[in-house]
Amino acid sequence: MGILNILDVKAGMELEQAIISPENGQCLLKAGSILNLRNIEKLKELNITQVGIKDRNSIFVSPFDKMQKMLINDYIKKLRETAPKSPEANKNDNVVNVAANLEKFIVQIAKSEYVLDFLVQLRIIDKTRLYDASIYTAVLSGLVAGAMRLSNEEIISAVIGGLLHDIGLAEMPSLVKMDEFTPQQEKLWLEHPTYGYYFALQHNIPKMIANTIQYHHERWNGSGYPKQLVGEDIPILARIVSVCASYADSLTKGIQPYMAVEELYGTSGIYYDPCVVKAFVNNIPIYPLGEMVRLSTKEIGIVSNIRKNEGPRPIVKIYYNRVNRPISEDKIIDLGKERTVFIEEIL
Repeated sequence: MGILNILDVKAGMELEQAIISPENGQCLLKAGSILNLRNIEKLKELNITQVGIKDRNSIFVSPFDKMQKMLINDYIKKLRETAPKSPEANKNDNVVNVAANLEKFIVQIAKSEYVLDFLVQLRIIDKTRLYDASIYTAVLSGLVAGAMRLSNEEIISAVIGGLLHDIGLAEMPSLVKMDEFTPQQEKLWLEHPTYGYYFALQHNIPKMIANTIQYHHERWNGSGYPKQLVGEDIPILARIVSVCASYADSLTKGIQPYMAVEELYGTSGIYYDPCVVKAFVNNIPIYPLGEMVRLSTKEIGIVSNIRKNEGPRPIVKIYYNRVNRPISEDKIIDLGKERTVFIEEIL
């Protein structure tokens, strides 16, 4: 046994001794209890400074405790890749503020057992196509909802909707990695938003989030599923998650960002709400400040300004010509003016 400072205690450790409240003498945790993140934080709040641990070298972490930590870390990492803390690395100052709030919100969201439960399932089934794509969708959905000046409740719901939009696929894991379906498999696949909706209701997930899960495949022109809703009949959060999930899915499949954005532009007003697409492209920095990129001219440069122009049309300072030789002149290409030139690749 060892007496550990509460700051050194980790989730999964087993108590050797019961923990007694110094205020009223009540037993807070019995000997043999396995500590988790929630009760460790509670002990800190109660000013418990030391605990007796049976074996500090052994931990018995539940998948939910593990997921709680992973969710916070993975979400914030992706958030800061997409919306760095440096103001100049974002499309505008509002995005900076939205991203700061999202860091706080994800800590709150990560306390939800139903969120952790479903994310464990998604990660087990397919880490890349389901879990990683859902994290990215949730990051983008929170940023877009914030850019559209929605309420904090709606922003949090957009994040959770982004995380859980594909939970219906937990009922059909064999289909996740398939690129082509038989007619029967296609019919089953089209049911996953409905499966997800009922899973959500069974776990007492708020109706706003359940509706986001059910309707994220609806299309602006009524060609989506499962209800063929049209335009603003589709809940706003479902419209946001629809755009963000499409973009995240494209990048997961290896499609270049400019092609994914062009797809959003081309289907705006057909598949996607034009207001949501506009909020996405004008607030999400598709090409991060300071990244080295290859242009369609085959020249190599560094993204030097992402704020001047709307959409994914930054200013690029060129350092290498089309045959990869350093250039001597000072050459800057403003993609907002050079409309036939685009970023072909992030290097």
